[in-house]
Amino acid sequence: MSGARILRAAGIVSLVAGGVLAGYLARPVLAAAPANAAAGSPPLVALAAQQVGVRRCLPAINAVAQRGVAGATMQDIVINWDHDSPDGSPFFSLTGLGAGERRAALSITTIPTAKGGCSVLVERVSSSAASCKTVAERQLDSAVGAPLIDGILVYQSKERPEETFTLVQNTENCTIIRRQAAFEWPPRK
Repeated sequence: MSGARILRAAGIVSLVAGGVLAGYLARPVLAAAPANAAAGSPPLVALAAQQVGVRRCLPAINAVAQRGVAGATMQDIVINWDHDSPDGSPFFSLTGLGAGERRAALSITTIPTAKGGCSVLVERVSSSAASCKTVAERQLDSAVGAPLIDGILVYQSKERPEETFTLVQNTENCTIIRRQAAFEWPPRK
């Protein structure tokens, strides 16, 4: 059964399948995992994945989320998974992140592979009040940019070909999409 329902509680909307995580996801992370939680404690998305039965891709989810949520003082998640085969099917998550006035979204998708590992796609979306040109000059000096369409540039470095930075110029800000793809996790050495 692949399904979900929307739970609304105290102004927070969380996607909850089958009610398994209703109480867990319906409250802000500050109540579930304070910002001063011990270093190395699993991120909210990793705890949720574990609770619904994801095992094979859990190390990837945990490792990626540890880096992706670093510095956040607020977070909440939306997850989707196959209820009949949580460990053998894709797992999709979206984590809303906040720190002060700044906001970002972190999307993690894992898919178990035939080789016993996982394919992982991670996207982090944030914005800057600076122009995309300024963002590129400050943060992407070694990367090469190419236009996707007018106003959207995709940057990739030779050192990390699995990673792209997409800068979307809007009227008042620059949307930054950092994307990483790995066809097999853990990475081969």
